[in-house]
Amino acid sequence: MTLGLTGLELPDGWQWWPLKHAARAVNRGSAPDYVDDGPVWAVSQAVNQASGLEWDRARFHADSRIARLKGLLARDDILINSTGRGTLGRVGCFNGSPDQRPAMADGHVTRVRTKTQILHPRFAFYYFSSEPFQHYIYSALIVGATNQIELVGERFDKAPVAAPPLEEQRRIADFLDSETSLIDNVRAARRRMIELLALKRDRIVDELIIGGQVASTFVPLKYLALSVSVGIVITPAAWYVETGGVPALRGLNVKAGRIDASDLVQISLEGHLLHQKSRLAAGDLVVVRTGQAGAAAVIPPELDGINCIDLVIVRPGRAFVPEFAEYLLNSTYAKRRVTEFSVGSIQAHFNVAAMKAMPVPKYSVTEQKRRVAEIEDAVKPIEQAISRMREQDGLLAERRQALITAAVTGQIDVTTARGLD
Repeated sequence: MTLGLTGLELPDGWQWWPLKHAARAVNRGSAPDYVDDGPVWAVSQAVNQASGLEWDRARFHADSRIARLKGLLARDDILINSTGRGTLGRVGCFNGSPDQRPAMADGHVTRVRTKTQILHPRFAFYYFSSEPFQHYIYSALIVGATNQIELVGERFDKAPVAAPPLEEQRRIADFLDSETSLIDNVRAARRRMIELLALKRDRIVDELIIGGQVASTFVPLKYLALSVSVGIVITPAAWYVETGGVPALRGLNVKAGRIDASDLVQISLEGHLLHQKSRLAAGDLVVVRTGQAGAAAVIPPELDGINCIDLVIVRPGRAFVPEFAEYLLNSTYAKRRVTEFSVGSIQAHFNVAAMKAMPVPKYSVTEQKRRVAEIEDAVKPIEQAISRMREQDGLLAERRQALITAAVTGQIDVTTARGLD
């Protein structure tokens, strides 16, 4: 087999290396004996984020016999997440732990330690992050289906690495450190502005939903609803089908104010018939019950009749306008109530009894509709601004990725490209 990435021609002086010949070590980490505090940091896929290693997500390994750890990390080791669609392929670089304790990669993270006389670690970090190599990972180096995918170590060992002369690798890494830092700073400022705009939006909604109301005007939510129930709580594996079933919503499909129907699971007709109470109708509200509890959305007409898994279902009565209920349940007031009454030490969940008892303001239908219209008029320009900033952030992310790809594949000369528009 010819070594190289399909369609990629290297500049003069560059060459392809099989990763195993350009690295001192390529291996998965060790399975940790997790503890809340211990002698060795354990770096999991959750720690290895696109923004860098997020140590506040890390836990510890209990065993201090670090010589036995095949995933023990050294400065400049490259970390590649190795299981799960959307997570697999994410690349990080280890530059020491927060408190100088030793650190290890866990069994879902691949550690690459380069031969520095062949492959500069920072260049390798950017190369593994580039679009052509990420595409190669997903097209040639994984096994499995749906979300249960895994990076195959034997294939990864043989992966082609494009390497210019070492001094040029250093120049490329320095160039990308500088240029990506500028882009990252702009993106961070955009994200902060989005957070502030979202906070302003929430305050407007809170004021128009709750503002000025006295306790005597509140009633338990159950008095305004035809029913408050919960979707299928335990779903046998046999009920999940690839095709020919009934679509079912899960918590990850429900965002505040909208339904993401792009990744619905399907359950068998048998499971659907056994759980008629969890069938959804247009105008119902579904509320996330477990994990990030509280996000609520109205079921649109096109999803009428589908089922749901582990969601609170609020079916409004005639005196409860669905759009008003959606704003209410996504308000800061309702989020505080959900947080206050969520239970569970490992993964919090919000139960039906607490939802039924939640005090909500009682307005006439006409008043609810008036408030919905006022909210929509007030938040529309804010949501438009947020949308534009998200589009800008997406363009900046594309620009960053394109710059990395161009630099590590020799499409631009970094000695003349600094400050490139």
